[in-house]
Amino acid sequence: MALVRSSYRIIVLILLFWYALAGVAGAVSDEVQSARALEIEAAFLVKFSSYIHWPEQAFSSPGAPLVIGIFGRDPFGSIIDSIARSYVMKGRNVEIRRCTNLHTLCGSHIVFVSGGAMESMEAITASATGRPVLLVGNAPDFLERGGMINFVEVKNRIRFDINIKNSHRAGLEISSKLLKVARSIIQ
Repeated sequence: MALVRSSYRIIVLILLFWYALAGVAGAVSDEVQSARALEIEAAFLVKFSSYIHWPEQAFSSPGAPLVIGIFGRDPFGSIIDSIARSYVMKGRNVEIRRCTNLHTLCGSHIVFVSGGAMESMEAITASATGRPVLLVGNAPDFLERGGMINFVEVKNRIRFDINIKNSHRAGLEISSKLLKVARSIIQ
């Protein structure tokens, strides 16, 4: 319970940090804004793990790590590796893998589908069907094509939309705490 509260505080701090950055956005170049957006998305991607309930069979053992796969071109680089190394999700270490194999999706619990990999979205959702895999992206039609959480930029702030129907199909439950901070929810 303390870990969940701590994780919630971290997300709130990240949001406050982003809002503070947005206040000075006029003085910051587009390149720096883009880098900050990637940092925020990477942090959210790792922190989402604390607000998702996976079925017990999703992990090979009680101490198995939570695996986040990046499918397609990796926009985060070492940023996400650094965040994951310092984070523990419900007693599990977080491991980042770069995926190229559509059939296994790197054995991931969360898969970030980069914008350039959207042409493979149908195959990605087919590969994830029947498995508890959270699909996260940042493309305009990501949720309509089977995704579960989609990053969006609104007034220089990173927000996210959630498709509950798609997450339920995968056997995943999204915490009400995460739903409360989503920009929009598709039932």
